[in-house]
Amino acid sequence: MLQQHILNAILNKIPHIHADWEVYFLRRKIYSVEGKDLDIDKKKNAIKELFSIRVIKDKKAGMSSCATLDKIPEAMQQATEIARISEPDEFLNLPEPQQIKKIKVFDEELITIRENLPQILIDMQKSAFFNRRIKKLRNAEINITIEEKGIINSKGLSVYEPFTTVTAHIIAIAEEHDSQMGWAYRAERFLKNIKFEEVAKEAGEKALMLLNPKKIKSFNGFAVLDPFVASEFLELISHSLSAENYQMGRSLFTEKLGQMVINEKLNIIDNGLLPERFGSTPFDGEGSPTTEKFLVKNGVLVSLLHNTYTAQRAGTTSTGNAVRTERGVSVGPTNLYIETAGTRVENLIKQVDRGIYIVEVMGMHTANPVSGDFSVGISGIYVENGELKHPVKEAVYSGNVQELFKNIKAAGDDLNFFGNIGSPTLLVEGADISG
Repeated sequence: MLQQHILNAILNKIPHIHADWEVYFLRRKIYSVEGKDLDIDKKKNAIKELFSIRVIKDKKAGMSSCATLDKIPEAMQQATEIARISEPDEFLNLPEPQQIKKIKVFDEELITIRENLPQILIDMQKSAFFNRRIKKLRNAEINITIEEKGIINSKGLSVYEPFTTVTAHIIAIAEEHDSQMGWAYRAERFLKNIKFEEVAKEAGEKALMLLNPKKIKSFNGFAVLDPFVASEFLELISHSLSAENYQMGRSLFTEKLGQMVINEKLNIIDNGLLPERFGSTPFDGEGSPTTEKFLVKNGVLVSLLHNTYTAQRAGTTSTGNAVRTERGVSVGPTNLYIETAGTRVENLIKQVDRGIYIVEVMGMHTANPVSGDFSVGISGIYVENGELKHPVKEAVYSGNVQELFKNIKAAGDDLNFFGNIGSPTLLVEGADISG
């Protein structure tokens, strides 16, 4: 049962201590169905509840957590003891109460369709079989998540919000003298914004597109990154937009605020206030209001993502980008996306004398977010003289993510979000492709 009064219950459990304190509350309910080949393999309902406590005393911090309300006094005492023996840090602080904007992040319709998930998953799988060459399905899954988040602290801050999310992914296998997989994924806050049949068809279309690939010789030319692939590279560069990483020298952009860091045609924006988006939230993991801000404007690094601590350290204010992790409080994006003038994707491809239209990368987790270097396997279509020629196999794309974003020649008009990261198709010149 959704209940804002949980904050009052938490407040009643807080023992009297001579220190600043904060309690972050999360209740998460997940309804999940999985299947393949027009069948249901697994159904799962799970509930998680967490109370994360932070105590700051004499500029020293301690953290603890518990899973039930009645354990809060004990966890608070533990956090206080940890703070007592911790190293002092002059920038430690908790946010003051501020005005929080209301945005649409909860969909009642998702609650009403929970019991229908098995049939919805079956129907999604059926949509993938639109071509006789699609023979199998793997790992089809739909998840509905209902979350309640609340934060209360000793400075009078008290915020609460319920959220919904729905995610879907599916893998289709096409066969014709060859076997290829294609997959698709979507994540939304509102049911009306996700079309399960379109997710399934996208997976099937990718599998068909990659049938009967050919090897190519190594070359330096163009890479056309479809929106999902471009979003993966944007997620890699987002590591360097964190003030936490910037201040610790783990950012590509350290000491480059106010300087040109990527192509001048590009803007990178973080906006937690977009209605109904997956990464939207009225407040961050500390209770600070989320905001809309340019991080990169016309290629120039103009701002960073801040939580309360990094903002204190930089002499500025939080941008509402605190996130909770197992380590405590960190920094991360809300809805991060690329904004630029775009053209039709067909027109991008026409500009390519030699290149690859990349629809999938393998091994992105091996990329180095600090140096920006990457070497990833790719699947896609070989392009020559502005025309799509044939699928490509066993190819590798190597480079540096900052150089990639400097070498973007043009972008499509097809901005798409995958979770909280969004990008249009990107045309990159000077790409090193190994066959």
